[in-house]
Amino acid sequence: MKFQYLAAGLCLAFALTAHAANDIVMSTAQLQTLGIRTAAVSVAANTQGVPYPATVSVPAGQMRVVAAPMMGLVSSVLVASNDTVKAGQPLARLASPGLAEAQRNLVQAAVQAQLARQNLKRDDQLLADGIISAARQQATRAAYLGANAMLVEQRQSLRMLGVPESLVRQMEAGRATSAEITLVAPISGVVLEVTATPGQRIDSATALFKVAKLDPLWLEISVPAKDAAAVQPGEVVTLSGRNARGRVLSVARAASMSQTVSVRAEVRGDLNGLMAGQAVEARIAQTAASGWQVPAAAVAMQQGKSYVFVRSAQGFTPVAVRVLGQSGDTARVDGALKNGAQVAVQGVAQVKAVWMGIGGEGGE
Repeated sequence: MKFQYLAAGLCLAFALTAHAANDIVMSTAQLQTLGIRTAAVSVAANTQGVPYPATVSVPAGQMRVVAAPMMGLVSSVLVASNDTVKAGQPLARLASPGLAEAQRNLVQAAVQAQLARQNLKRDDQLLADGIISAARQQATRAAYLGANAMLVEQRQSLRMLGVPESLVRQMEAGRATSAEITLVAPISGVVLEVTATPGQRIDSATALFKVAKLDPLWLEISVPAKDAAAVQPGEVVTLSGRNARGRVLSVARAASMSQTVSVRAEVRGDLNGLMAGQAVEARIAQTAASGWQVPAAAVAMQQGKSYVFVRSAQGFTPVAVRVLGQSGDTARVDGALKNGAQVAVQGVAQVKAVWMGIGGEGGE
Protein backbone atom coordinates (compact mmCIF):
# COMPACT_ATOMS: atom_id res chain seq x y z
CA MET A 1 0.00 0.00 0.00
CA LYS A 2 2.84 2.37 0.89
CA PHE A 3 4.50 1.83 -2.48
CA GLN A 4 1.17 2.35 -4.24
CA TYR A 5 0.79 5.72 -2.50
CA LEU A 6 4.34 6.61 -3.47
CA ALA A 7 3.72 5.71 -7.09
CA ALA A 8 0.52 7.71 -7.06
CA GLY A 9 2.36 10.71 -5.66
CA LEU A 10 5.01 10.51 -8.37
CA CYS A 11 2.34 10.40 -11.02
CA LEU A 12 0.56 13.39 -9.52
CA ALA A 13 3.81 15.34 -9.51
CA PHE A 14 3.73 15.74 -13.23
CA ALA A 15 0.13 16.96 -13.17
CA LEU A 16 0.67 19.58 -10.46
CA THR A 17 2.15 23.03 -10.89
CA ALA A 18 4.21 25.02 -8.42
CA HIS A 19 2.74 28.20 -7.01
CA ALA A 20 6.21 29.29 -5.85
CA ALA A 21 9.71 27.87 -6.08
CA ASN A 22 9.31 25.74 -2.97
CA ASP A 23 5.53 25.29 -2.82
CA ILE A 24 4.04 21.85 -3.34
CA VAL A 25 0.63 22.43 -4.93
CA MET A 26 -1.87 19.77 -3.86
CA SER A 27 -5.66 19.92 -3.65
CA THR A 28 -7.76 18.67 -0.77
CA ALA A 29 -8.95 15.79 -2.94
CA GLN A 30 -5.38 14.79 -3.70
CA LEU A 31 -4.50 14.86 0.01
CA GLN A 32 -7.38 12.50 0.71
CA THR A 33 -6.36 10.21 -2.13
CA LEU A 34 -2.82 9.94 -0.80
CA GLY A 35 -3.94 9.54 2.83
CA ILE A 36 -2.06 12.63 3.98
CA ARG A 37 -2.83 13.86 7.49
CA THR A 38 -1.50 16.86 9.43
CA ALA A 39 -0.89 17.86 13.06
CA ALA A 40 -0.28 21.20 14.75
CA VAL A 41 3.11 22.68 15.65
CA SER A 42 3.40 23.77 19.28
CA VAL A 43 5.98 25.64 21.33
CA ALA A 44 8.33 23.18 23.00
CA ALA A 45 7.59 23.34 26.70
CA ASN A 46 10.48 23.96 29.09
CA THR A 47 9.81 20.79 31.08
CA GLN A 48 12.08 18.67 33.22
CA GLY A 49 12.90 16.56 30.19
CA VAL A 50 13.04 12.81 29.75
CA PRO A 51 14.77 10.63 32.37
CA TYR A 52 18.30 9.39 31.69
CA PRO A 53 20.38 6.91 33.71
CA ALA A 54 23.11 8.57 35.77
CA THR A 55 25.85 7.65 38.23
CA VAL A 56 26.72 9.67 41.33
CA SER A 57 30.34 10.73 41.79
CA VAL A 58 32.26 13.03 44.14
CA PRO A 59 33.88 16.12 42.57
CA ALA A 60 37.64 15.67 42.41
CA GLY A 61 38.30 18.74 44.54
CA GLN A 62 36.07 17.45 47.36
CA MET A 63 37.83 14.13 48.02
CA ARG A 64 40.83 13.70 50.32
CA VAL A 65 42.89 10.59 51.03
CA VAL A 66 44.56 10.39 54.45
CA ALA A 67 47.72 8.28 54.33
CA ALA A 68 50.33 7.19 56.87
CA PRO A 69 53.16 9.76 56.91
CA MET A 70 55.69 7.08 57.93
CA MET A 71 56.02 3.39 58.72
CA GLY A 72 54.48 2.38 62.03
CA LEU A 73 51.74 0.61 63.98
CA VAL A 74 48.07 1.66 64.13
CA SER A 75 47.43 2.06 67.84
CA SER A 76 43.80 3.24 67.60
CA VAL A 77 41.11 4.07 65.02
CA LEU A 78 38.74 6.82 66.15
CA VAL A 79 36.12 6.94 63.36
CA ALA A 80 34.13 4.54 61.19
CA SER A 81 32.77 4.62 57.64
CA ASN A 82 29.89 7.07 57.09
CA ASP A 83 30.85 9.15 60.14
CA THR A 84 30.58 12.91 59.72
CA VAL A 85 33.81 14.66 60.70
CA LYS A 86 35.07 18.22 61.07
CA ALA A 87 38.34 19.50 59.66
CA GLY A 88 41.11 18.76 62.16
CA GLN A 89 39.18 16.00 63.94
CA PRO A 90 41.40 13.01 64.93
CA LEU A 91 40.90 9.91 62.79
CA ALA A 92 43.58 7.53 64.12
CA ARG A 93 46.81 7.36 66.09
CA LEU A 94 50.02 5.71 64.92
CA ALA A 95 53.08 4.64 66.90
CA SER A 96 56.29 4.95 64.90
CA PRO A 97 60.00 4.76 65.73
CA GLY A 98 60.48 7.32 62.97
CA LEU A 99 58.72 9.93 65.09
CA ALA A 100 61.34 9.66 67.85
CA GLU A 101 64.09 10.09 65.26
CA ALA A 102 62.35 13.15 63.81
CA GLN A 103 62.08 14.70 67.29
CA ARG A 104 65.75 14.06 67.96
CA ASN A 105 66.73 15.68 64.64
CA LEU A 106 64.59 18.70 65.50
CA VAL A 107 66.27 19.19 68.88
CA GLN A 108 69.73 18.83 67.37
CA ALA A 109 68.90 21.34 64.63
CA ALA A 110 67.54 23.78 67.24
CA VAL A 111 70.77 23.51 69.30
CA GLN A 112 72.97 24.05 66.20
CA ALA A 113 70.88 27.05 65.12
CA GLN A 114 71.13 28.60 68.59
CA LEU A 115 74.92 28.12 68.65
CA ALA A 116 75.27 29.60 65.15
CA ARG A 117 73.15 32.58 66.20
CA GLN A 118 75.39 33.25 69.20
CA ASN A 119 78.54 32.94 67.07
CA LEU A 120 77.13 35.42 64.55
CA LYS A 121 76.25 37.90 67.28
CA ARG A 122 79.78 37.64 68.72
CA ASP A 123 81.50 38.06 65.33
CA ASP A 124 79.27 41.02 64.45
CA GLN A 125 80.59 42.77 67.58
CA LEU A 126 84.21 41.77 66.87
CA LEU A 127 83.92 43.10 63.32
CA ALA A 128 82.54 46.38 64.63
CA ASP A 129 85.53 46.64 67.01
CA GLY A 130 87.96 45.94 64.15
CA ILE A 131 89.26 42.77 65.75
CA ILE A 132 88.31 40.31 62.96
CA SER A 133 88.10 40.57 59.20
CA ALA A 134 84.90 40.88 57.19
CA ALA A 135 85.64 37.50 55.55
CA ARG A 136 85.47 35.73 58.91
CA GLN A 137 82.20 37.44 59.82
CA GLN A 138 80.73 36.43 56.44
CA ALA A 139 81.73 32.80 57.01
CA THR A 140 80.05 32.89 60.42
CA ARG A 141 76.89 34.36 58.84
CA ALA A 142 76.85 31.61 56.19
CA ALA A 143 77.10 28.96 58.93
CA TYR A 144 74.19 30.60 60.76
CA LEU A 145 72.00 30.66 57.64
CA GLY A 146 72.74 26.98 56.98
CA ALA A 147 71.90 25.97 60.56
CA ASN A 148 68.69 27.99 60.49
CA ALA A 149 67.63 26.38 57.17
CA MET A 150 68.17 22.93 58.71
CA LEU A 151 65.97 23.91 61.69
CA VAL A 152 63.17 25.07 59.36
CA GLU A 153 63.43 21.79 57.46
CA GLN A 154 63.12 19.70 60.64
CA ARG A 155 60.12 21.71 61.79
CA GLN A 156 58.43 21.14 58.44
CA SER A 157 59.17 17.42 58.62
CA LEU A 158 57.26 17.12 61.88
CA ARG A 159 54.36 19.23 60.56
CA MET A 160 54.07 16.86 57.60
CA LEU A 161 53.82 13.99 60.06
CA GLY A 162 50.72 15.63 61.52
CA VAL A 163 52.33 17.08 64.65
CA PRO A 164 50.53 20.32 65.64
CA GLU A 165 52.51 23.56 65.46
CA SER A 166 52.24 24.15 69.20
CA LEU A 167 53.70 20.70 69.96
CA VAL A 168 56.49 21.21 67.40
CA ARG A 169 57.56 24.34 69.29
CA GLN A 170 57.51 22.48 72.62
CA MET A 171 59.56 19.63 71.14
CA GLU A 172 62.06 22.15 69.77
CA ALA A 173 62.54 23.61 73.24
CA GLY A 174 62.90 20.13 74.72
CA ARG A 175 59.80 20.56 76.85
CA ALA A 176 57.68 17.80 75.26
CA THR A 177 57.92 14.52 73.40
CA SER A 178 55.31 12.40 71.65
CA ALA A 179 55.26 8.67 71.03
CA GLU A 180 52.33 8.78 68.58
CA ILE A 181 51.26 10.53 65.41
CA THR A 182 47.65 11.68 65.27
CA LEU A 183 46.05 11.60 61.82
CA VAL A 184 43.34 14.26 61.42
CA ALA A 185 40.60 14.98 58.88
CA PRO A 186 41.91 17.46 56.28
CA ILE A 187 38.37 18.73 55.48
CA SER A 188 34.88 18.62 56.94
CA GLY A 189 32.80 15.88 55.37
CA VAL A 190 31.92 12.21 55.52
CA VAL A 191 34.30 9.29 55.98
CA LEU A 192 33.75 7.17 52.86
CA GLU A 193 36.32 4.49 53.52
CA VAL A 194 38.39 3.18 56.46
CA THR A 195 41.12 0.64 55.80
CA ALA A 196 43.04 1.06 59.06
CA THR A 197 42.57 -1.45 61.91
CA PRO A 198 44.11 -1.35 65.40
CA GLY A 199 47.35 -3.35 65.60
CA GLN A 200 47.96 -3.11 61.85
CA ARG A 201 51.55 -2.50 60.73
CA ILE A 202 51.68 -0.09 57.83
CA ASP A 203 54.23 1.34 55.45
CA SER A 204 54.74 4.98 54.68
CA ALA A 205 52.12 6.45 52.29
CA THR A 206 49.60 3.65 52.97
CA ALA A 207 46.09 5.05 52.37
CA LEU A 208 44.03 4.67 55.56
CA PHE A 209 40.96 6.93 55.12
CA LYS A 210 38.92 8.62 52.41
CA VAL A 211 37.03 11.75 53.45
CA ALA A 212 34.75 13.66 51.10
CA LYS A 213 32.45 16.65 51.08
CA LEU A 214 29.15 15.37 49.64
CA ASP A 215 27.46 18.62 48.69
CA PRO A 216 27.50 19.37 45.84
CA LEU A 217 27.82 16.09 43.94
CA TRP A 218 28.47 15.25 40.31
CA LEU A 219 26.22 13.18 38.07
CA GLU A 220 27.62 11.34 35.08
CA ILE A 221 24.50 11.18 32.88
CA SER A 222 24.34 8.75 29.93
CA VAL A 223 22.49 10.54 27.12
CA PRO A 224 21.82 8.93 23.71
CA ALA A 225 24.08 10.45 21.08
CA LYS A 226 21.07 11.66 19.06
CA ASP A 227 19.90 13.74 22.05
CA ALA A 228 23.29 14.86 23.32
CA ALA A 229 23.82 17.39 20.51
CA ALA A 230 21.01 19.50 21.96
CA VAL A 231 22.38 19.50 25.53
CA GLN A 232 24.18 22.69 26.49
CA PRO A 233 26.29 23.59 29.58
CA GLY A 234 24.20 25.52 32.09
CA GLU A 235 20.92 23.68 31.44
CA VAL A 236 18.95 22.66 34.52
CA VAL A 237 19.25 19.10 35.84
CA THR A 238 16.93 17.48 38.40
CA LEU A 239 17.01 14.16 40.23
CA SER A 240 13.89 12.03 40.02
CA GLY A 241 12.22 11.65 43.41
CA ARG A 242 14.41 14.25 45.15
CA ASN A 243 14.33 17.97 45.77
CA ALA A 244 17.75 18.39 44.22
CA ARG A 245 18.73 20.37 41.17
CA GLY A 246 21.80 21.63 39.45
CA ARG A 247 23.26 22.47 36.07
CA VAL A 248 25.12 20.78 33.23
CA LEU A 249 28.88 21.33 33.51
CA SER A 250 30.12 19.64 30.35
CA VAL A 251 29.18 17.36 27.47
CA ALA A 252 31.69 14.73 26.32
CA ARG A 253 32.98 15.06 22.76
CA ALA A 254 32.95 11.32 22.08
CA ALA A 255 30.28 8.62 22.17
CA SER A 256 30.69 5.22 23.83
CA MET A 257 30.31 1.86 22.09
CA SER A 258 26.66 1.89 23.16
CA GLN A 259 26.21 5.26 21.38
CA THR A 260 25.69 7.25 24.56
CA VAL A 261 27.44 10.48 25.52
CA SER A 262 28.50 11.30 29.08
CA VAL A 263 27.02 14.57 30.36
CA ARG A 264 28.46 15.83 33.65
CA ALA A 265 26.23 17.85 35.96
CA GLU A 266 26.64 19.35 39.43
CA VAL A 267 23.65 19.07 41.77
CA ARG A 268 22.83 20.51 45.19
CA GLY A 269 19.97 20.23 47.65
CA ASP A 270 18.42 17.01 48.97
CA LEU A 271 21.47 14.75 48.62
CA ASN A 272 21.14 12.82 51.89
CA GLY A 273 21.69 9.13 51.35
CA LEU A 274 23.32 9.47 47.93
CA MET A 275 26.55 7.51 47.64
CA ALA A 276 29.41 7.63 45.18
CA GLY A 277 28.77 5.07 42.44
CA GLN A 278 25.02 4.94 43.07
CA ALA A 279 22.76 4.62 40.02
CA VAL A 280 20.04 7.29 39.83
CA GLU A 281 17.69 8.85 37.28
CA ALA A 282 18.30 12.42 36.10
CA ARG A 283 16.35 14.79 33.86
CA ILE A 284 17.81 17.58 31.73
CA ALA A 285 15.54 20.56 31.05
CA GLN A 286 16.88 21.72 27.72
CA THR A 287 16.26 25.44 27.76
CA ALA A 288 18.41 26.61 24.89
CA ALA A 289 16.05 28.00 22.22
CA SER A 290 13.00 26.08 23.41
CA GLY A 291 12.11 25.54 19.75
CA TRP A 292 9.04 23.80 18.37
CA GLN A 293 7.42 20.51 19.19
CA VAL A 294 6.22 18.31 16.32
CA PRO A 295 5.43 14.61 15.89
CA ALA A 296 8.64 12.76 15.07
CA ALA A 297 6.92 11.34 11.94
CA ALA A 298 6.73 14.89 10.52
CA VAL A 299 10.51 15.15 10.04
CA ALA A 300 11.81 14.08 6.62
CA MET A 301 15.42 13.87 5.47
CA GLN A 302 16.60 15.25 2.14
CA GLN A 303 20.25 15.43 1.12
CA GLY A 304 21.38 15.21 4.74
CA LYS A 305 19.04 17.95 5.96
CA SER A 306 15.84 17.78 8.00
CA TYR A 307 12.54 19.22 6.74
CA VAL A 308 8.90 19.41 7.73
CA PHE A 309 6.08 20.05 5.28
CA VAL A 310 3.89 22.96 6.42
CA ARG A 311 0.31 23.14 5.16
CA SER A 312 -0.35 26.16 2.97
CA ALA A 313 -3.25 27.43 0.88
CA GLN A 314 -1.76 25.75 -2.19
CA GLY A 315 -0.71 22.52 -0.49
CA PHE A 316 2.57 22.32 1.45
CA THR A 317 5.76 24.29 1.88
CA PRO A 318 8.98 22.46 2.86
CA VAL A 319 10.70 24.17 5.79
CA ALA A 320 14.23 23.30 6.86
CA VAL A 321 14.57 22.53 10.57
CA ARG A 322 17.26 21.46 13.02
CA VAL A 323 16.36 18.55 15.29
CA LEU A 324 17.20 19.48 18.89
CA GLY A 325 16.07 16.24 20.50
CA GLN A 326 13.52 13.46 20.43
CA SER A 327 11.46 11.80 23.14
CA GLY A 328 9.28 8.90 22.06
CA ASP A 329 7.03 10.02 19.20
CA THR A 330 7.75 13.73 19.72
CA ALA A 331 10.61 15.74 18.23
CA ARG A 332 11.88 19.15 19.32
CA VAL A 333 13.05 21.22 16.36
CA ASP A 334 14.31 24.71 15.58
CA GLY A 335 13.24 26.46 12.38
CA ALA A 336 11.03 29.07 10.73
CA LEU A 337 7.74 27.69 12.05
CA LYS A 338 4.70 29.21 13.73
CA ASN A 339 2.70 28.03 16.71
CA GLY A 340 -0.39 26.18 15.47
CA ALA A 341 0.90 25.65 11.92
CA GLN A 342 -0.14 22.31 10.43
CA VAL A 343 2.58 19.90 9.28
CA ALA A 344 2.25 16.60 7.44
CA VAL A 345 2.55 13.63 9.80
CA GLN A 346 1.00 10.85 7.70
CA GLY A 347 1.84 10.36 4.05
CA VAL A 348 5.04 12.37 4.48
CA ALA A 349 6.86 10.16 1.99
CA GLN A 350 4.21 10.93 -0.65
CA VAL A 351 4.54 14.69 -0.08
CA LYS A 352 8.29 14.38 -0.33
CA ALA A 353 8.01 12.43 -3.58
CA VAL A 354 5.85 15.14 -5.12
CA TRP A 355 8.29 17.78 -3.88
CA MET A 356 11.23 15.98 -5.46
CA GLY A 357 9.35 15.76 -8.74
CA ILE A 358 8.60 19.49 -8.74
CA GLY A 359 11.99 20.63 -7.49
CA GLY A 360 14.00 18.21 -9.56
CA GLU A 361 16.15 17.30 -6.54
CA GLY A 362 17.83 13.96 -6.17
CA GLY A 363 17.31 11.36 -3.46
CA GLU A 364 18.73 11.31 0.08
